[in-house]
Order: sequence, then C-alpha cells, then structure tokens
Amino acid sequence: MSILVIADDLTGAAEIGGIALRYGLSVEIVHTCAVSTDKDVQILNTNTRSLKANEVLAHLRALFAADFSYRWDWIYLKFDSALRGHIVAEISFYREAFQKDNVVFCPVNPALGRVIANGLYWVEGKPIGETDFARDPEFPVRKSGVLEAIGAETWMLAEEVPIAPHKDMPYTVAAVRDMDDLNRWAASSTSFGIYAGAAAFFEALLHYRMSDFSTTVEDEPFLKSPLLYVCGSNHAHSIQRVKNLNTDDVIYWRHIGEEEELARNICQKINKSGKVVFAVEPSHRVEARIIRTSMAQVVALVQQHCAVQELLIEGGATARAVLEALHIDTLWPIWVYGQGVIRNDIPGTTWTVTLKPGSYPWTDKLWVF
Repeated sequence: MSILVIADDLTGAAEIGGIALRYGLSVEIVHTCAVSTDKDVQILNTNTRSLKANEVLAHLRALFAADFSYRWDWIYLKFDSALRGHIVAEISFYREAFQKDNVVFCPVNPALGRVIANGLYWVEGKPIGETDFARDPEFPVRKSGVLEAIGAETWMLAEEVPIAPHKDMPYTVAAVRDMDDLNRWAASSTSFGIYAGAAAFFEALLHYRMSDFSTTVEDEPFLKSPLLYVCGSNHAHSIQRVKNLNTDDVIYWRHIGEEEELARNICQKINKSGKVVFAVEPSHRVEARIIRTSMAQVVALVQQHCAVQELLIEGGATARAVLEALHIDTLWPIWVYGQGVIRNDIPGTTWTVTLKPGSYPWTDKLWVF
C-alpha cells in the first residue's frame, strides 16, 4: 500500500506519522513531493496553516506544479480537529488538482470530545465558539455551527452515510457524534474521491483497510540529555503548565532583537541542569508569525553552541519555523508517546525532535519537571 497524506501543519503531519507507525508502516514526513520515496506512507506538510488566506493558493500551486497523484494508492487530507486553517480553500484546490468528483470531510476526534451533534461542533461538551478556540490568535473559531465555522454553508452536512455521493453536492461533512459513527463512515462501501479530516478519521479508515495488521511493541526510548522544550502554543493548558514550573527552568521570549541574549541564557541553563523550557511570555501580544520566527532563530543559535540532543516542540507552526531555521526538511517518525505526540529521527544527525500539537496533553514521562 502506498499512501500520500497532505497535512496543513507539522504536528498534524507527525500525528498521522505516529498512527501509520503503529500499524507497522514505514513513514517519512517531507515538505516537497519532488523526490520519490520508498516508504509506505509519505506525509507532505504544506505548512499552510501558518500562511495568510491570500498566500495559500499560490503556495499550493507551486507545491503541486507537477502531477504527483499517480504515485499513490490513496490520498488523505489532514486538517485540524479544532477547525483551524484554510479548510474550504484547500479542499477545493485538492479536489480540482486531483480531478475528483467528491470529497468527504470528517474533522472530529471523539477521544478529545470533539464531535458534531445537532449541526454544532462540540469540544468537551461545549460548543466550539464558547471555548479557548474562539480566542485563537490566527484562526479564532467564533461560530459553533460546523458549516458556518469553516465558511462552507453550501456544503452538505450528513448524519448518515449516503449510498452514493450526491452528484449536485460535491462536498459532504460527516456529522459524527461518537466512535460508532466514525467507524460506520470509515467502514462504508460508499466511495468518495477524496477523504479529508482529522487524524481520527484517517486512523479509522486505515483500520478498515488494514484490519489484519500486526506490529511489534518495542521498549520506550530514553530521553537523551540535554533537552530543550520549545512551547509555542497559546492554549490555556500549555500556558498554565509552563506557569507552574520553577522560574529557574524557564526562559521567556518577550521581544524581537533579543535572540542572541536568549540563546546565551538558554545555553547557561542547559549546561547547568541539562534541560530548559523556552516559552512565550503570555502577557505579550505580538503577531504569532513574528514570535515563531524569532523563537526559531533562538533555537538555531542554541543548537550551534549547546548540541541539544532532544528537541521537544509544542505547536505545529512553531515546529515548522524551528525546522526551517535548522535546515531540516525530512523527519522519520520512530515512536508514539501519546495521541499526536511523536518522536522523530533527523536523517544525518544524532538527535531527535518530538512534536506535540498545542491543544493535546503532554505525557508524564516526556514532561520531566
């Protein structure tokens, strides 16, 4: 089986990589499809969630200037389970680029309480417009009606799997309320041209396509010192977790132009204790793109002088900025710590990068404070 997954951010790409890894598939995460792969699953991180709306289509046209669709048996479009990103514009682009008649979009993640019921998108029992996601600095989700939230009022919201895709409605949103619903959509014999959504839908689809899979469970790898945690998420749980730390364990980003000083301070703490958290001062209100670019520059300076062996990054856009600053284009997922929390080898180096979505929890073994 040869699978292409197109993800709109890096932690989403890593989450898919972890799922494929658990199914015994070989995986690589790349940022261009220009080079063919011998892996079972190639995950393309387009990084479009860090772009502005007027930048997205030009970026995708450049990425897909050539026709790569013939290489893969199956294509999946990975989007955020909190409805952030340029979902409608991108799905429409891919439908045309791959010349497919119809798309089914299923953004839910029942394990995190993210489901669709009565036309609304729910997060842990609250309409999404009443949660922290309404205050996201780049993609605030202020409407709770799922079609309104993504700007797809003309799409069809379906509670039951159609016998066949509706000819006059090329875009179907699966109104999934729980795992039973999710499995029913994944197991359906109805054939859609493109499948899209969150990681939970991908895993359910993969399960029904590889029901006889088997994989060997290995021992959890040890963390290698020194460790640098880069926390670029503004999710309330992430901010509180960092706030609870001893101040000696944290270096805060506050202003651009302080990159060299921050790098020196981080190296001093790493040399003293072998670990440090690099986070954004919560009270500072600076454009997210500026913050992550500056933080990435700091990490690149740190890596020149401290030789960090374990880099643990929270937040997909932050992770992509850091990897760009470190000139890393390919990741090989090697271990799944928890949902969406994936450890990756860096080809040609001795160190590893662990990626975690901002709204997902850390595991206790990874957060060593």
